[in-house]
Amino acid sequence: MTKTALPGAKTSIKLKKFSSHIDATALDAMRYDWNSEQSVFSFYLDPMVPYVVGANMESALGGLLHDADMTSRDIDHWIIHSGGKKVIDATRVNLSLSRYQLRHTVGVLRDFGNLSSGSFLFSLSRLIQEDSLRPMDSLALVTMGPGATIETALAEVD
Repeated sequence: MTKTALPGAKTSIKLKKFSSHIDATALDAMRYDWNSEQSVFSFYLDPMVPYVVGANMESALGGLLHDADMTSRDIDHWIIHSGGKKVIDATRVNLSLSRYQLRHTVGVLRDFGNLSSGSFLFSLSRLIQEDSLRPMDSLALVTMGPGATIETALAEVD
């Protein structure tokens, strides 16, 4: 386990488990392409990305939760990548989460837009500032990226 002190916070968070999930059938759904004319990479997002993410979200978290002997109902706080309204909605529906549970994710999308996979850190910062974390609270951290990859982690407030 990794223990991280949170700047300005009264507590710390322990990383308990993490996992990566790749949907091999959708490797081209999120990818970087080289543009030789401009000598830059561009990021391609297939219009089906929200549905790919939503369809894979339960299995991406399933093994992680199972290994920790938990279910999604055992999670006190959800921190999700703010990858767009459709991605958030697909995640919410597929994990049976409430709008309240994703309030920080939605707020980050509203205030800053899609900040890429690191956006979950902005949502985590908002949760910390809310001062609602209590010892032993569980957190699910979820982000996604190229290759239809979903990165998940379970953490606990120390």
